[in-house]
Amino acid sequence: MKNNKTSTRKIILDIVYNSGASHIASSFSVVEILRAVYRSVDINKIKNCCVDRDRIIVSKGHCAAALYTVLFEFGLMNKTDLETYHKDDSLLSGHTSHFVPNVEHSTGALGHGLSVAVGICIGFKAMEASVSKTYAIIGDGELQEGSNWEALMLAGHRKLDNLCVLIDNNTLSGIGKTDDYCSLHSIKEKLDSFGFKVFEVDGHDENKIYSIIQVEKNSIKPIGIICNTIKGKGVSFMENNNVWHYRPPNKEEYEKAILEL
Repeated sequence: MKNNKTSTRKIILDIVYNSGASHIASSFSVVEILRAVYRSVDINKIKNCCVDRDRIIVSKGHCAAALYTVLFEFGLMNKTDLETYHKDDSLLSGHTSHFVPNVEHSTGALGHGLSVAVGICIGFKAMEASVSKTYAIIGDGELQEGSNWEALMLAGHRKLDNLCVLIDNNTLSGIGKTDDYCSLHSIKEKLDSFGFKVFEVDGHDENKIYSIIQVEKNSIKPIGIICNTIKGKGVSFMENNNVWHYRPPNKEEYEKAILEL
């Protein structure tokens, strides 16, 4: 593994600025979550596409810039490919794609990744010798979609102890504050009622997230980690400012952001 979370955000800023892509704020909020998860898995098994590798399903796929940057940091993508992000003829689009090596799941419309993760976990359970884990990274905004709740209920019912759900709870969706459009009320209580073992943490405390994943690897319940984050984390004028869900920084904004990072 190379770099640290500050360097991660600098790289994200670079590739978003150079491509004119959007979703930089959504990428900044999920950095520590992604880094903690990739620290927790066997990278060589992912590189070699082993059947028993852990699966990482990034359901909030508009954070593709963050995912591809973390893949680069962990040796799962080369720099030349990373620098093609969101450019003509590149595989690296603004949403994650399974055509990209070492990416398990494509996104577009949100709300599907968790169901995919639950299906993978059920499949692993059928392979009785498998000890593989599946990590699903979802956004709080996409929890407004019913398919997620069906998947969560099924995961609890099937006692999928090989599932870890990490929620990037940055309190903003593409159209504004999540609770202004459809309040999620207590996510923690809901997950608990479905049979999850639930944690609520500072989503920018990478080591805390990593520690929970390590300690709970032998849990007899599915794990839910509510990661309270800040959209646009790391750059003051992007934090909690939803305009950065959509627009890339111009030259002046890029230079200001680099100084803060």
